[in-house]
Amino acid sequence: MSKFRILSIDGGGLRGVVPLTILKTIEQLTGKPIWKSFDLIAGTSTGGLIATALTIPKNPENKEAGEKYLLDNILQVYLERGKEIFPPREALVGEVFEITDDLFHPKFNEAGIEKVVGDVCGSSRMNDCLTHLMITSYDLSNNVPLFFKTRSSLSNPEQNILMYDVCRATSAGPTYLPAYELNYPNGNENAKRLCVDGGIFINNPSMGAYSEFLKNHKEYLLPGESLASTEVFVLSIGTGTYSGQITSRQAKSKGEIFWASRISDVMMRGVNKTTHYEMNEIMEAGNYVRLTIDIHEEKYAEMSRADKEASEYLIQQTQKQVLNNSEKMKELSVFLTKAGLVQESGISLNA
Repeated sequence: MSKFRILSIDGGGLRGVVPLTILKTIEQLTGKPIWKSFDLIAGTSTGGLIATALTIPKNPENKEAGEKYLLDNILQVYLERGKEIFPPREALVGEVFEITDDLFHPKFNEAGIEKVVGDVCGSSRMNDCLTHLMITSYDLSNNVPLFFKTRSSLSNPEQNILMYDVCRATSAGPTYLPAYELNYPNGNENAKRLCVDGGIFINNPSMGAYSEFLKNHKEYLLPGESLASTEVFVLSIGTGTYSGQITSRQAKSKGEIFWASRISDVMMRGVNKTTHYEMNEIMEAGNYVRLTIDIHEEKYAEMSRADKEASEYLIQQTQKQVLNNSEKMKELSVFLTKAGLVQESGISLNA
């Protein structure tokens, strides 16, 4: 049977260091860049930024030249330029003033992410990608989800938009960054989209990517291949979930200010776990794996935290909970072997 491999990367702001750390190990195990291991890479928000950066070619005119950025390059952007996207908040006149300001404005302006994303994406377009992409966003103008897909851009020139636009659209997280107005290349007023972070409806895009392949498999498979003769594999990587609990007293007594800083995390947890449950139910054992971490301290769960202490904590927890966890690495080993990415004896479990 032929094999079709899907990689899905969650949203989660600067917690993107978690999937990047896992992907580095996968590259070491397979001996090849991520884009060569997967036929479709899906991403939401920070997952969309990572997916895009992984597939930008060194030379769009000669894709055989390979990828422009190594995983280490992408990780360095998170570690060194995160503060440009989410700069430390200036001291405000008291905590009450800060809370009030956040009620009326996004926490951060777009200048930082515009610069970082512009530097990374350059003039690359959807058609330039080294493998198929599916990046999520949500259009407030028309109240519809958006899925930016290389499959669509290959058949419709209007969809061949700049990767910069795709990255800005998927990462415009409500309350964190302003919405992003996207204009399609034809300049049609009706083609305008007011985009916000895809995480508001599909933070874990694994089910969306799986559905995309099932519905449009003829456009993904090679001549002579069929859905019946194709085995599908999905690797879903999260950015970590805060493991703390809201107490009964808090849930019953707290108001808007308490929930304002927590409701998105609660909703994200629910959506991610529901998607994982669904994928686990419908896919064959060993063909679907979900890798993520529990974040035990609330202070490290903040998606916009750009300091060294936070990134080191997330990387250390990824190593402890995933990469040095014999059970998780065995799951990954079975997946990579079944997917044909490593030989049966090709993985050494060091946990």
